[in-house]
Amino acid sequence: MESPGESAPHEARDAAEFVALMRQLKARSGLTFRQLEERAAARGDVLARSTLADALRHDALPRAETLTAFLRACGEEGDAGAWLEARERLCAADAPGAGAAREERGGLADRRPSRWRTRSFRIAAAAGVVVFLAAGGLAGARYFGGQGPDGPAAAGEVKRCRNGTCKGKDPQEFQCLGDAQVASAVKSAEGLIYLYHSADCQALWAGIGSGADKVVSVYVKSGSGDALSLKRDRLLGDPAGLGSARTPMLPSKELPRHAEVCVTYREMEACTGSDGMSRVKPYPSAS
Repeated sequence: MESPGESAPHEARDAAEFVALMRQLKARSGLTFRQLEERAAARGDVLARSTLADALRHDALPRAETLTAFLRACGEEGDAGAWLEARERLCAADAPGAGAAREERGGLADRRPSRWRTRSFRIAAAAGVVVFLAAGGLAGARYFGGQGPDGPAAAGEVKRCRNGTCKGKDPQEFQCLGDAQVASAVKSAEGLIYLYHSADCQALWAGIGSGADKVVSVYVKSGSGDALSLKRDRLLGDPAGLGSARTPMLPSKELPRHAEVCVTYREMEACTGSDGMSRVKPYPSAS
């Protein structure tokens, strides 16, 4: 039983009530969006403060990976299974034809056991995700995105690429986020920068957790001769809006030892590499 004031996700009747409970949880945590982003990064999760702010601003169910990272940043990973199960229930209720399906099942008592087995499986699967995330550090962190029922794959035909065919392509559009690992990260005054690698797609790319609107240029190299350099207006995502972005991909069968991303801002440069070396270099002010 929940203590007074605690969020009870199983009581949410729709997406608006679910998000309202998330807002309550954030308020109780006493943490700012920036602090939540930093706590998530320390746990190996990706939770851009702009993404979280947008999720809490709308009455729509957040992505499962956003919800999980948010709960872990708030120190509520022990209840993540209940939150994910509640989200799954509300997703199913909002799916087209859900009402008709429930009506059809109403008079068929013999189908109830299979329905409850499915629900039990969902709870177990959610718990497994939480355990896996809790066990991994930064080097093994998974970037879950674009693979769920609310991801790009559900909107139409699934696009996939591998190694050389991924070059220059969007990792989200081509379903490479699902197994992506954070190879390295660096924090600067402007925000967090990540180097990602997908073993399934055999590709790497850079992610900018926040502050992409202040980026001048981004340079990414794979360590095998492939590299790309692009200005802010060529970043993927919404650098002119919410402030988070990513680069296109470079081929990389395995994460090379000397892969690196460098982001140039107006007043500094921040770099992080797969060899564990990160640096932030402020530019000297003009005299």
